[in-house]
Amino acid sequence: MKDLMRVNLSEEFKAKYTKLLGDRADNLFKAIETESQNSFRLNPLKNNYQNVQYSLDKPIDYSKIGYFGDIDGNSIDHISGYVYSQEPSAMYVAEVVNPKADEKILDLCAAPGSKTTYLASIMDSQGLLVSNEINNKRARVLSSNVERMGIKNAVVINNSPKDLEDGFEGYFDRILVDAPCSGEGMFRKDPDSVQYWSPEYVEQCANRQKHILDSAFKMLKDGGTLVYSTCTFSPEENEENIAEFVKRHQEMEIVPIKKYPGMEDGRPEWGYDNQDLKKALRMFPDQFEGEGHFICKMIKSGIAGTTKVRTFRNQPTKVEMSYLDKFIKQNLSEIDLTAIFKVKEDLYQAATFDTRFKKLHVLRNGLKLGELKKNRFEPSISWMLELKPNDLKSVYELDDDQFAKYLHGESVMIDQDFSNKWIGLSYQGKLFSWGRYSNKQIKNVYPKGLRK
Repeated sequence: MKDLMRVNLSEEFKAKYTKLLGDRADNLFKAIETESQNSFRLNPLKNNYQNVQYSLDKPIDYSKIGYFGDIDGNSIDHISGYVYSQEPSAMYVAEVVNPKADEKILDLCAAPGSKTTYLASIMDSQGLLVSNEINNKRARVLSSNVERMGIKNAVVINNSPKDLEDGFEGYFDRILVDAPCSGEGMFRKDPDSVQYWSPEYVEQCANRQKHILDSAFKMLKDGGTLVYSTCTFSPEENEENIAEFVKRHQEMEIVPIKKYPGMEDGRPEWGYDNQDLKKALRMFPDQFEGEGHFICKMIKSGIAGTTKVRTFRNQPTKVEMSYLDKFIKQNLSEIDLTAIFKVKEDLYQAATFDTRFKKLHVLRNGLKLGELKKNRFEPSISWMLELKPNDLKSVYELDDDQFAKYLHGESVMIDQDFSNKWIGLSYQGKLFSWGRYSNKQIKNVYPKGLRK
């Protein structure tokens, strides 16, 4: 039996779910007062990605890369992007989306990035992943997680769903709406959030979700897939919203989702008796080893036409490219970079050159390679977190003491010579930063915002 903790559920909340669930409601309330189940997943984009310090003895059935267990956010596995902490129920969402490598995918409400980074791991750096977050502060967290996981085919944007409608009508093959919700399914993981719950708040969330779903419909290709998910129990935000959505947009068909032990059918009686809602999926913590979740998968009828793409190119000058070429020749093995473009003084390997994105607030388009400075190029940590050891001419393995000092912002003295200036730094075999070598010293270039 898991340890009990105190979650102060309101009487109004209890009355609502007692009416909906009958005798089962007490089991749900008790489950909410137990400790949540922690889990993490691996990152297949990394070199030798299963080589982590955490036990892989408890795999999650419905995730190819998920495991039960705790991780330390200060560990090298986390810092270098080899692992991502994500609760078990949420892992299944990306598996249901099931993106294909050559597709255009939209994660419409993407922060903090758990589902975006999972989608990217399935796509294996192919196709286009657009990760949007309306809140600027959360969008920056999303961008930092995309960086840490070494993702190069993503565009991170900070816009409202409404902003995207006109330019991206019928554009995406698959769209995930992991909608902002009342969060009832996460009460035991975040007990403080209980205080914000009210019937009015649930209704407010449901209304917001309706608009987000309508925006998603406009941007989805004919024949495309829309996956809607929430971390709440609320019928208003789940079955009711989906029933109303497919009634408004009769081109949308609810399709079955494979259900693993503990997963349950959606409830037609909670969605105007639409029997197709049985094909949706619910996870309740009294029956499932994870938090509360709802997932519904829908297909848009029709056959997709060709999407016209107009491109832009903010190319560096020949002189600027020569600085990058010189850096590559001196510090990297044979590596072929394409789709290079310039934003202010930064050089990126673009995920897309589609002009539609010029109208948006883009935080990251593909992989940031580094910055042009006076007569030289300096690499970014984003690039290091995407590279493999074989891509580098020189890699230095730090010991425990050196690693702690470097994370703290200190330079490191070494007993080794390198012929090149910029070297990869690794710890426990995992690349995590550049180092600038000079006279048996590795000068610290670790970003100040990441130092510990």
